[in-house]
Formats: sequence, C-alpha cells, structure tokens
Amino acid sequence: LNQTEIRIMSNSGQVLSTIDFPPLNGIKAKQQQQRRQYSASDVLAMGFTSRCILILILRDSLCLTYSLSGKAILSPFYILHDAAKGSGTLELMEANIYDGGVAVLSANMSSALVEVLDSKEEGDDAYRIGCHITSRTVRAIDWDEEADIGGGGDINDGMSMSMGMGMGLDSGGDFHPIMDSNSSTYYALITPLATATHAKKDYISYTSIAVLPRIHTQMRHPEVFLGTSNNSVIICDASSKGGIVDVNCQERIASPIVQMKFAPNGRFLACFTQRSIMTVISTNFETKVLDFDTSDGSSDLPHNMEWCGEDSVVLHWKNLGVLMVGPYGDWLRFPYSGVQNVHLCAEMDCCRVITDKSVEVLQRVPPATAAMLRIGSIEPSAMLLDASDAFQDGSPASDEAARAITKTGLLMDAIEVCIDAAGKEFDVRMQKRLLRAASYGMHFDYKDSNARGVVGGNSKKNNSSNVRPSEVALLFVEAAKKIRALNALRHPTVGVTMTFAQYDSVESTGVIARLISMKRPALATYLATYLQLDEAVRAYARAARAAAYVATDVGRSDSETTDAAIKILNTDVKAPLMNRGGYATVALAASKAGRNGVANLLLTLEPSVSDKVPGLTAIGLYSDAAAVATKAKDDDLIFHVLVEFEKACIAKNRDPSQAQLTYLSTVVKKFPPEAMNLLSKYFASMQDMKHVINLRNKARDYAVSGTIVAKRALGLPREQDRLSVLQEASRIFALGKDNVFLKASTDEYLELILEQERLRRAYGPDVTAKTSSVTDTIFNVLCYAAVKLREASKLLAESEKLAKKFKVPEKRLWHTKIRAFAATDQWNNLKHLAESRTKAPISYKYFAVAAIKKRRDVSDVLWYIQRVADGEERYDLFCEAKLWKRALDEAKRLDDVRRVMHIRSVCNTPEIQQMCDNFSSSHA
Repeated sequence: LNQTEIRIMSNSGQVLSTIDFPPLNGIKAKQQQQRRQYSASDVLAMGFTSRCILILILRDSLCLTYSLSGKAILSPFYILHDAAKGSGTLELMEANIYDGGVAVLSANMSSALVEVLDSKEEGDDAYRIGCHITSRTVRAIDWDEEADIGGGGDINDGMSMSMGMGMGLDSGGDFHPIMDSNSSTYYALITPLATATHAKKDYISYTSIAVLPRIHTQMRHPEVFLGTSNNSVIICDASSKGGIVDVNCQERIASPIVQMKFAPNGRFLACFTQRSIMTVISTNFETKVLDFDTSDGSSDLPHNMEWCGEDSVVLHWKNLGVLMVGPYGDWLRFPYSGVQNVHLCAEMDCCRVITDKSVEVLQRVPPATAAMLRIGSIEPSAMLLDASDAFQDGSPASDEAARAITKTGLLMDAIEVCIDAAGKEFDVRMQKRLLRAASYGMHFDYKDSNARGVVGGNSKKNNSSNVRPSEVALLFVEAAKKIRALNALRHPTVGVTMTFAQYDSVESTGVIARLISMKRPALATYLATYLQLDEAVRAYARAARAAAYVATDVGRSDSETTDAAIKILNTDVKAPLMNRGGYATVALAASKAGRNGVANLLLTLEPSVSDKVPGLTAIGLYSDAAAVATKAKDDDLIFHVLVEFEKACIAKNRDPSQAQLTYLSTVVKKFPPEAMNLLSKYFASMQDMKHVINLRNKARDYAVSGTIVAKRALGLPREQDRLSVLQEASRIFALGKDNVFLKASTDEYLELILEQERLRRAYGPDVTAKTSSVTDTIFNVLCYAAVKLREASKLLAESEKLAKKFKVPEKRLWHTKIRAFAATDQWNNLKHLAESRTKAPISYKYFAVAAIKKRRDVSDVLWYIQRVADGEERYDLFCEAKLWKRALDEAKRLDDVRRVMHIRSVCNTPEIQQMCDNFSSSHA
C-alpha cells in the first residue's frame, strides 16, 4: 500500500479519528534507520484497553498507543530487547491485548507484560511498589493541549476500528476517568518474564499466551498463562514475588494448546488444541467443564476464539463461519457467507462480530426471557404479557388473566421479569410491549395492595410501609430511563451499541465522557440532563457542547458567539458557581479555533481562579493571568504563569539569550511586583546568580541585586572567589545613586579582607580569623601579641593602623583593647593603656571590672578603682570586688543609708555589720 491509515470508528461506521501509519513523529530517527519501513503487514495485533487506549503491536515488538481522537499517548517503545547480546529487538510470535494492556511472546520464547496505568488512580503508588524488580516504565507524551477523556468499564459499547478491515475492541474493566482526566498521567509498566530461561531448561517451546487480569488474581497483579509444547500450561506472576509455575495439566489436555481465552469473570479458560479440541477448564485447572471436537467441521485452527458472555464460546473459521458452543456442548452455526473478513470481539455479556459491512452483537438469550417468550409458555411473565396484549386489543379477558396471576402471588416477579427483559431487548417495539406489560401488572398490584399509600405497586420489604413510590415503580422508571438512553446511543447517527449490562458497568458518567470523546456533546448534554446526573457532570457536558459550538461557529461576531456559548453554559443553572471551570474550558476551545476575542470575553466571566489563570496563559495573556493569580494571593498559580511565559518566550525566540532578555523585561515591566519578587526568590535559590542579577538590574533594584550577590560571597569557601564576587557586588551598588552606604560598606569589607591577608602573610595564619568585623580583627591582632611576644609592639602598632584606616571610634578601640588585654593576661599593656592618657576617653571603671573578673590582686584592683572619678561607680566596684570596708567608707562619704544597709545584708562580717548598724542608728 502506498499509504496506510488507522481509522477509529463507531459501530455505525462513522470515523471518529484517523492515524497515519507508520507514525512519522513518534519513532526516533535512530530507530527508523535501524528498522525497515513499516507497512500494514507489520501490525501483529491491535485493540483497546478498558481506558479507551488503542494499542498497536508491531512484529518487532514496537508498541504504539493512541487516544480515541488519534493522539499518541505514550512515546513509542519496544517491549522486548536483548540488551545482553546487543542484538536489538526480537520478532514477536503472538500478542494478547487485554483490558489492562498487552502480553507478547517472541519466537525465541521471551515474553513480557505491558500494563497501561494511570498515576492518578487510587493505590497506584502501592501497586508499583509491589511490581517485579525488573519492571521499567514508559512515561506519557506531555501534550500542551488537554487530552481526550475516556470512560471505563466494558468499552466495546460502540467503537470499532479498521485498518483495511474491521477490527474490534477488548473487553473492559471498571475505571471511569471522567473529570480532570489527562493522558499525561498515563504510563506503561513493562515487566519482562523469565520464560526463555524456563523453556531452555525444560526443553519446551510455547504455543500460546493469555493474560488473567489482576482483578481475578490473588496477588492483585496480572498472571500470564503460556501453553507449552508438552501439553501443559505455565503461569507467570508479574508481582514482586514473580515466579513460574507449571500446572502439569497433561491429563486434562491431550495436545498442545494453540489458543487460550479467559472468561469475563476470570473463572474459566477456553483452550483450543492442535487436535481441534476446544476445552473449557477452570482457571485453577482442577475442573474440566467441556471438551468439544471441531475436527468434523474443519481440521484447521480457528482465526478467532472468544467468549460470548460467561457461558458460551464463539469460534470463527474463514470458510465455515462462526460457531457458538454452549455450556453443555450445544452449538449454533452462523455461516456469514459472502463476507471476507470477520473479527470477533469478546465483551462482558456478549460477543461483537465485526465484518466488512456491519457490526453485530451475538448474545445468548437470558433464560427468564426465553421462558417468557417460548410458545405456549405458562410462566407468570408470559401470562402477564398476554394479558397486556389482550388489554391493548380491547379484550375483556385481560382483566381476568391479570387477576389470575395476582392470586398466585407471582405478579411482582412477573413485572420484574418483564422490566428485565425490556432492558435486554434491542427491538424498540418489543421494549415498549414488555414495558406496557410491566406497567399493566403494576396497576393490578396497586389495586390489590393493602398499603394504599404506596404508589405504583406493592413494596416487597414492608407491605405496610407508606413509601412513595414503591420499589417496583422506582425500578420501572429507572429501567425506562436507561432504555431511552440506550436507544439514543444505538441510533445509527451515534453508533454506540451498548447492552444493558455494559451500561451499568460503564455507568452514566462514563457514557457521557465517551460521547464527548466521540464529539457528541449535544447528546451528552441531553442525556446528562435527562438522567439527572451530578451537577458537575452536567456542567462538564454543557462546557463540551459550548466548546464545540464556538469552535465551529463562523460568520458571527465575537459578542454574538459569546452570548450563544453563555446561553448553553447557563441552561438549567441555578447559581453561577455551578459553572466553575466551564467558561475557561470553552475559552480554550475558542482560542484553539482562532477566536481570541471570544476567549477573552468568556474568561472575564470565569469565577474560578484556578481555572481562569491557566485559561489566560493558554491564550497568551500572561500579564493578565499573573495579575489574577496575584490578586488571589496564590504563589503556585503565579509561578505557573511565570513558567508558562518562559516556555512561550523560548518557543518564539531561537536565540536563548534573546528569549531570556525578553522574558525578564516583560516580567519587570508588565507583571505585578509580587510575581517579580517570587521569580527573584526562585532565581536566588539557584547556584548561578546571573538570572537573579539580570532580573533585579532590569528592575533597577540595584540595592537588592547587590545584596544578593554580597550574601552569596559570604558563603564562598575560597578567599579569591569571595573577593571577586564582592567586587561584583560593589559594581552593582555603584549603579544606583541611593546605594552610597552599601557600596562604601562593601568596599571597606574588601579592604578588610586584603588587610587580613597582609597580616597573615606577615605574622602567620593565626593572627586573625576570617571575619567581616573590623573590631574582631583588631581584637584578634591584640590577642596575638600575647603569643608573639617579640613582635608584640608591631602587632600593637598594626592594631592602631587598622583603627585609623577604618576610622574606628576611639572609645570602641579602648574597649576592644581592654577586652583583648584582659583575655590574654597582658596586664602590663593594660596598665600602660590606663596611664597613656591624662584623661581617658572611657571610664576607668572598665579597667577595674576587667581586673575584678580576672581575680587580680587587690592592689591592682584598687589602683584602677582609685582612678574612677564617680563615687557611685567606685561604690559599685568595691561591692563587686567584695571590698566591704572600702565600700562602707564610700557609702558613708555619699551619706547614703540605703547603700549602707545593702552592705549589711550581703556582708557576713560582724564587724562590718556593727559599723553599718551604728551608721544607721545615727541617721535615725
């Protein structure tokens, strides 16, 4: 084929999306060179998971994943590779796609399991911890635009895909990613299985592969079943305890298994052997349910083998058609003559048969329905149906027939059977007929009920309960709603052919999500309103409908389009807050369609800041988004705007430096100050300071810029680096007129560092520590004079030079000298200092205190105290030195009784105490 494409289609044949094949933008260039050009024949298997993810497996184990819109979800990856031998990827023999991913088997008996998971799913972290140690992950492609939203449950309710022929979807699970779903949260977990080693050890080969989903296993991890050439099956566990178990089922299986399929409930396994025997056996291989020989019809292997519900198996041969085998060996054959391609797709309660021309649902008739519609049936439901038909025909016998059923006490059961049969019926006329019968029976049940307060029939649980309506009435209304919804979905223009059980499995929210992903927002809105779903789901549907409207509306002004979109959003809305996020969603759609005017008008109405800010950034209004985030005082949103704006600048400018310049200039000029401060704080935490310097310099905030640089300099270990960075800080301070003090301080610190280096070179490394304080430097030099006695005079002179150079006040210098001399016992220098001036700049009190604290002789202490001029200070010094006699004399000289009594209270000498008492009594 010159050009191959993959089409994702509805059951009615409508194309939902197309995908180019082979993908041009998904495979790395190196991989493309190493691999041959892909064609349609390279596709080994394709199918959907329960999360509506399309999986394509190529023969060289390349795996491709797509959403319903045809957008790639995960980066293409090879499932198998032989890294040890360096031989690259391996050719696959079989691939089995199931609701959680795919399992593959190669020609050299290697196998692996791929699980497509969602990181937002509850319990995902714990699940990954329990995976095998050899597992690896492949992350999702990070798309800027929102990903499609897919429902959960059994997803075969209306999708089929074709690639030159019709192909179907895998059965589903129970996951419902409806709100805030994003494909970027998906990832693939690849677990290699040690099957090649096991095959080599036991001299066997593998003939088939199947996967038992994790919801049916004890370890809650998938189990891979492989048929072996010795008529057995091995089970590979994908959990952290991963092991291989041979079930040794040779007594039950007579020949190698070539195809295996699990029942939807996981209890049974259908096996087709090389001798054309179809065997149904329990999953634990203890109970054999059925052996069915197909060799009379054909000795060839069937093209497809799938389960139809939980109690029958369907097989397809190209020339024989489709064979349906029941639980007791009963069978039906559907020839499908004149059809070239037939594909079977198993679902939870049926089997979908996809041909070149149609999609058919093959389903076993429920036993209750079969008994009701059997010719000559005397079941209560059949009698009620006949009575209803007679009533419609105007026959008076209908009343008597209905009352006869009532007398048997089985009327309620008959009503429920009719309701259940109507839900499982596809023909609309038959649905109406069965619902009329149920309604007809409810009238008689109400008339004959003793609980007259109960509307719509009797209540099974409590006949005397005054419940309105009754349980059967609620069941009837609910079933009627579901049937209406199913009929709307089954319409050829929609093409979602779901069964009643599938609808219950997917749930209403999943149906709405699927319709939106199929670009049917109008129907989704109608059903959400009709089914009275949660307000969040209805708002989501309305937003999708409004988004589709603004994206396709042409020829109207922005205001007219906006008014129409607002009308859609506000349909049946009681309060504006119910549309939180809706306006932003529609605005994004309008922006993508090139209607920025509509997007702006809609975003002004968005009440949710967390939705409005991303919307403004998506349409390029970054400064407005920053203003909104700042007003909300949300740092996370502000930072989000800054990051998105930086990405936009880089995308527009090929030159990184020019992009950075544009980014910083815009942030400074157009963004709120809070945004700039947050960005500055972030830049300041980085190792490279150039970003924060450039930002602050752009804002002409040279004081902050220089301060950041200076602080960074103080933390640098190398002296040379500190000097160079401080010089840069000084240069930045010089750029501002108001930074004279900051520049002077920085320059002086630079000079101090140079002086410290000079002193270390002259007197040794211990002369002074690395400090930013001039006072501490002088203190260290003076203290070092006690160590270097020969150079003490020089060191004292150096301290004087430092004090003079850095203009240290004389009082501070004297205090520093006193501390240094006292700390290093340089008492002679201290005495010389005290005698050096006739009038010292500071009080001699500090000399005396230093001597007292160092416990000097009394004579030395008295020498300093006597030079203190103030009498009160002398008194305090005498008390501190515990010279009580001299303290008492000083107190008497001051004529202060209070001080005298203080001495009496603290002094324990009787003589002093007596002298205090005498002085006190003389002043009484």
